[in-house]
Amino acid sequence: MADFHTQAATTQQANLDFFFGLAGRMLEGEERLVRLNLETAKTAFADWYQRVQDGMTKKDRQEVGDLQDVLALPSAEKVLTYERQVAEIASSTQAQLSEVVNARYQEVSRQVQSFAENLAQNAPVGAEAAIAFLKQAITLADTAQESVQKASRQAVEVAQTNLDAATKAASEVTEATDQAVENATKSKPVKQ
Repeated sequence: MADFHTQAATTQQANLDFFFGLAGRMLEGEERLVRLNLETAKTAFADWYQRVQDGMTKKDRQEVGDLQDVLALPSAEKVLTYERQVAEIASSTQAQLSEVVNARYQEVSRQVQSFAENLAQNAPVGAEAAIAFLKQAITLADTAQESVQKASRQAVEVAQTNLDAATKAASEVTEATDQAVENATKSKPVKQ
């Protein structure tokens, strides 16, 4: 009976550790996202302030329009950078959560297998079919867990590949636009 209580206490402690570990990982990801959002807002506000200050020093409307066009271009890059950082935070948080869940699953699986072995050794005569069914269920659960993990890793890899491709395409468009603006600025007559 004391062995049962010790095992129950150990299991309860392991469950608490698992849930607090999971919550900790989630909070770390949220903290990183909040920090990113605050830095992005701070930078955007500083850029806006600088744009207003620069606009107030311009002499005519054409110069103000040119300034706004040029200042708008880096914001596209900033949006891409922000989206990439959010995706990286989500991806790393998902990977960390997957590690915690997998570690817990492995521990529970070992406990269930140990339980099945103990049950098989102490089972009454005629319980072989039930023991075989339990072992088969454990094997199927392990196979399903491996499949879920593999699919999860593949989904993260596909999402990262798509994000990288979108970032590259957007960067190419931004570079082409930058070049066009630079060429247009060089060909405009200087106003005095």
